[in-house]
Amino acid sequence: MQKSLILIIGLVCAFLSSFAQSADPRTGNWIGSIEGANMPIYFRIKGDSASGYKADWNSPAQKALGLPCKTLIIMGDTLFIETSGVIASFRGRYLPGLDSVTGSWRQNGQAFPLNLRKMHRPQTPHPPFPYRSDSVEYDNMDRTVHLAATLTIPSSETSPSADAHSTARPSAGTPPIPGKKYPVVILITGSGQEDRDETLVEHKPFAIIADYLTRRGLAVLRVDDRGTGKSTGDLRNATTADFADDVLTSIRYLSTRGDIDTTRIGLIGHSEGGLIAPIVYTRWPHLHYIIMLAGPGVPGRAILLRQQTDPLRKISQEVYTAYYPLIKEKMKIMEDNYGQPDSVILSQVKASYTKWKAGLSDNVALQLQVKNVTEGMYGFQVAGELKPWLRYFYHTDPAVFLRQVKCPVLALDGSKDLQVDPVENIPLIEAALANGGNTHVTTHVFPGLNHLFQHSATGEFSEYALIEESFAPEALQMMGDWIGKIDKLVP
Repeated sequence: MQKSLILIIGLVCAFLSSFAQSADPRTGNWIGSIEGANMPIYFRIKGDSASGYKADWNSPAQKALGLPCKTLIIMGDTLFIETSGVIASFRGRYLPGLDSVTGSWRQNGQAFPLNLRKMHRPQTPHPPFPYRSDSVEYDNMDRTVHLAATLTIPSSETSPSADAHSTARPSAGTPPIPGKKYPVVILITGSGQEDRDETLVEHKPFAIIADYLTRRGLAVLRVDDRGTGKSTGDLRNATTADFADDVLTSIRYLSTRGDIDTTRIGLIGHSEGGLIAPIVYTRWPHLHYIIMLAGPGVPGRAILLRQQTDPLRKISQEVYTAYYPLIKEKMKIMEDNYGQPDSVILSQVKASYTKWKAGLSDNVALQLQVKNVTEGMYGFQVAGELKPWLRYFYHTDPAVFLRQVKCPVLALDGSKDLQVDPVENIPLIEAALANGGNTHVTTHVFPGLNHLFQHSATGEFSEYALIEESFAPEALQMMGDWIGKIDKLVP
């Protein structure tokens, strides 16, 4: 049974789970498009013949994201998969070289040709590296948060930390340079629980950025978010402000090292990380620079308003025009009642829904499939948005922090970013920094890049997994050249 659009059009979310690659060449990430239907299908297969195989599958057009497969059989060159969520199956045969599968997709009693190819992420760096790569762990001051990270250093052995509550495990690398201190940049992930590589559908953009910048003479620290990898700490009640505290914990850790130049600490934040970086500056105004990658310039509620309503433009302008006031009113209620109990907000939200629904035409109500959606059901959906992180994000205006930033800032985005619209956000970032008197500001919008800084046809989330590129080379180079001028590094 298809769910109501009101219940499925919510926050933009990602199927973030990923399977580790196996040595079996028949496993991995496989993608294809059903011929004649322009419908991409994406399988992630892991395991081996001894322990068994398992997989999940994605079909964005059918709203199937990260669903486990009911049946998976691999025998010789034969592959058979039954899906969940949608009643369908795929039967195919691995071709010589095990890089492609030819077969057919069966759904609704019909068979359609579907050929799969193995997806690769060619930019992901692999050892050996021409630099040191150390695993480090450290605590915040009251030991309520424990962070695990990777620190890459251009060409020296890590020195013992002076922090008794941290550990560093050096890897093999080039010989140390006595007394050398390196400028360093900390990478800050976007919203949601993300690992130190900011892994999404096997893309590892932070590993790529760290590799590129370390080869250009920078030390780079990338950190697992709270509750991810070996990092721990309260996530349920955490807000963007708390994540800024985590960055400060990383700065304090770096300040204990003998191989880091603490006068040259920069931040690179992606998406929400682009909001976190200016917050950090207001608490530690010694930052050398900030780079915002698809960072917000408008309040969080404006970003979420677009994310929750823009998808309906694909149905019709009439549906979009009818749905927009409901979500805008929800945002206003949450903003006007910031800090109030959930019950106060939900009471007003449900009342606004009842009034909105009463004014819908039968045609629009049918397209939105809200006939049987009660105010209680709508309130239940909104209740999921009343978490501390979302409340803070709704309420926060990046301009408040950007106006206080005096260090150099580079703000980058892609013209096809559908999550943080550059036309809406970049001018406000420039204006807020200018209003604060910052004259060291550079902005650039790359043609054709999406929110992940991939070259993209549409910019839609459903494309992320289909694109082999993880991070556009021209964006890497612009960051490296800009930092190089500030730090006077030789490429």
